[in-house]
Amino acid sequence: MTSFGHVLKDIRAARGMSQAKLALALDSTQRHLSFLETGRSLPTASFLARICRTLDLNIAQRVNIYDASGLANPYAQRDIRSEEIHAALDMIEVRVLKNWPFPALVLDPDWNVLRSNSAFDQIFGGLMPQGNAPPNLLEVMMSEMFQGLVQNWDEAAGILFYRLQRAAAHSPRIAQVLRTAQSQGRFTGMEHHLGELGEVPIFLPIRLALPNGPVMELSSLLGKLASCQDALIEGLEIELMVPLTEASEQSMRGLAGPK
Repeated sequence: MTSFGHVLKDIRAARGMSQAKLALALDSTQRHLSFLETGRSLPTASFLARICRTLDLNIAQRVNIYDASGLANPYAQRDIRSEEIHAALDMIEVRVLKNWPFPALVLDPDWNVLRSNSAFDQIFGGLMPQGNAPPNLLEVMMSEMFQGLVQNWDEAAGILFYRLQRAAAHSPRIAQVLRTAQSQGRFTGMEHHLGELGEVPIFLPIRLALPNGPVMELSSLLGKLASCQDALIEGLEIELMVPLTEASEQSMRGLAGPK
């Protein structure tokens, strides 16, 4: 079986699709797909584009399947240290983070903080480790220090656990941090608390009490740029923190200072 055949079969299996079902979606035949998966045929550029469009492959998957096909790959594989990626991060910082009045971050798939705005630095900078390497938000949030600041940890643990569980499927580092946190009992009260809730409210805030500061109820907006065509940038997450109460908003604006 060719490399392309392996990749195509893996994508098809991950979608729970038979050869016949995928062939129908691609307006092709099961025989053609069988030949592609066994290496008896190679895809044309137009058919490969049709696979990407029909299966709605993300950029990383498109890079992978184009590389496996042997065809010219239109998706550049850039290095995180390249000038182009640096410029893209600068654009996100200037156009998005600096225009958000509350704390905001750009995180890589391992939750390393690649960019932050002044509101985040002023409110949470003291909680982040110092050094040349980008601070890791997850390691901070899983620490005893951070847990001690969260007044409703059992509530917040449920929010964090399911988000981390999804991220851990694509990041060995997050998977390891999650396993360590579980072994340390960070999530032991989560199931019991959820069982006591009855009807779950629309928002479950993180109720955070900063040292010698106010109590703030927070959530986050998570986003990506819809027109992104780079696998590295597509893998980043823009996190915009949101105060859930008027008092929390006033506290955050006061701590962040003037824009």
